Amino acid sequence: MHRLAPGEGPVSGLGLPRRVAITGLGLVSSLEPDREATWAAVLEGRDGLRPLTRPELPREPSCMAAEVPKASGRHQTQGEAMALAALEEALRTSGPAGDPRRIGVFQGAGTSGLPVAEAYLAGRFPGRRWPPAEVAYQSPCTVTDALAARLGALGPRATVMNACSSSLLALGQAWERLATGELDLALAGGAESLCLTTWAGFASLKAVDAAKCRPFSRDRAGLNLGEGAAQFLLEPLDQARARGAVIFAEVLGYGASMDAHHATAPHPEGEGAARAMAMALRISRLEAADVDLVSAHGTATPANDGAECRAIRRALGPAAARVSVTSSKSQFGHTLGAAGAFGTALAVLALRDQVVSPTLRLEEPDPLCDLDCTPRVARERALRAALVNAFAFGGNNVCLALRRWSGA
Repeated sequence: MHRLAPGEGPVSGLGLPRRVAITGLGLVSSLEPDREATWAAVLEGRDGLRPLTRPELPREPSCMAAEVPKASGRHQTQGEAMALAALEEALRTSGPAGDPRRIGVFQGAGTSGLPVAEAYLAGRFPGRRWPPAEVAYQSPCTVTDALAARLGALGPRATVMNACSSSLLALGQAWERLATGELDLALAGGAESLCLTTWAGFASLKAVDAAKCRPFSRDRAGLNLGEGAAQFLLEPLDQARARGAVIFAEVLGYGASMDAHHATAPHPEGEGAARAMAMALRISRLEAADVDLVSAHGTATPANDGAECRAIRRALGPAAARVSVTSSKSQFGHTLGAAGAFGTALAVLALRDQVVSPTLRLEEPDPLCDLDCTPRVARERALRAALVNAFAFGGNNVCLALRRWSGA
């Protein structure tokens, strides 16, 4: 009996015959302003966490954050500026393909137009006049709309606001539209900027660490907030090969689930997260033993990391003992709506270069985090397939499956 290869054939009766490739990848991070410089810095063991410089953000309870130099202008938010810069980099290896009506844009959003709203309210509360037109730039869709305009995309566009799993769900939705043959090109990813509302929200939850975060560590005490943008251009694999495109990796599918447990805390046994991972394996036709890397959510909060490691063990079974796990938040902080896109970027580059990025500051692992979490330094190893996790408030779990491109 013929066994379906990853990405081949109909899935769960939905009929998903087209394989999907990533042909463009752009990164703007707190480490460096582009993809390759950021990746080199990650492998060197650097991070973008430093004392906060933004005057509009409070210094308590933590002043540690992963900032990107301000790049916004009038009627352009920091998120838009970073997203557009990441798109320009992605376009250097890819580009609009054919009919603009078959180009879609899918973005995960957290803050989006929120900084504009904060500035508007800060101006109105003291009684100052504020241009009424500014209200138009407060939309959650501002980043998505700016990217679509740059691409000239006339196909479907979606702004996913699913907290910290937003951009990974956007990538999954883009894959779905391409796999079904609806689109010829999709832009997917996320951009997140620091702002007062999210800063105050996480501070009120006592979820931030005054020092640099330490995912999977026994002494982990919380997260650091970060900002940046990661953008991906996806297209059907046969189309990419026909035009000789650079192929970074293949997207095999995704899984999503709900905990239905708590507004902010994950299910302590990782039950919903494990179901999302198992669904990603099933949709992508991967066996647990095929997975060599998990790009973890890894927030460094006391509740998350242990639950995620349990979820990985539940989903992968005995194969979890040999998988490499890493947390991009030890380099970039928690980029909220863009976190899944950042985790995907590091997984794609790891598959390309056959090296696992490190989990920084992991000196003494928590016994609950009893997996190989790649402490402190990058490690070369053969990598065939990867899972990327993003778990959000409300128990919104997403897992994306990727495969290394080997030319076949």
